[in-house]
Amino acid sequence: MLKPFTLLLFVGLIFSSCIEHEVIPAPETTVDLNAAFIGFVNGTQVEFTQNVNGYGAVAINAEDINPSPTPSHMTYGSKIKSIYNDQAIRVKFGTLDWDVSQNSYPTVSMFNDWLNTWSNTPVSFSDQGLSGMEIEYTDNLGVSWVSRESDLGQTGTFVIKKQESDNTGDYSLFECTFSCLVWRINPQTNLDESLNIENGKITSWFKK
Repeated sequence: MLKPFTLLLFVGLIFSSCIEHEVIPAPETTVDLNAAFIGFVNGTQVEFTQNVNGYGAVAINAEDINPSPTPSHMTYGSKIKSIYNDQAIRVKFGTLDWDVSQNSYPTVSMFNDWLNTWSNTPVSFSDQGLSGMEIEYTDNLGVSWVSRESDLGQTGTFVIKKQESDNTGDYSLFECTFSCLVWRINPQTNLDESLNIENGKITSWFKK
């Protein structure tokens, strides 16, 4: 017959063996995806800031996949927009060329190396961002105004600040400074109209 103390010890050992120990996962590395825009649009300062009035950035990439040996093309885009307001700014930049017989999509090293090539280098404007950069500005009425490669005197420069990855993807954090005209066709007159963006600076990111 078990003594009371021995019985309690035996029962305690059974219960302690059934308790699941908490497993604390290792901390995850996350990329800080901040975004902002500041510039003068027709002389009026316009500013968008991450998490202010619903603003944040989204990736807008465009791909053109071709059978080898014809190169495939990737154009990278980043748009700073709000869930509350129509005003927005988007930059497109391309193109990275690659062979789909070697990789179905550009690798991280391709993505990083290509963007680093353009860091701190003046970038020409190009329609659709096919061989340079394109700026699209959306005004407070939701009207889209887009840069044109044919304009003279416009300037643009990228600075790649950091390239990082986390469990959501691979990113290149950048600053883009530029001055340019952006255009639309007036639906009433069918004539071109432009806005002048001076000393624009987009702080954002591209996603591979």
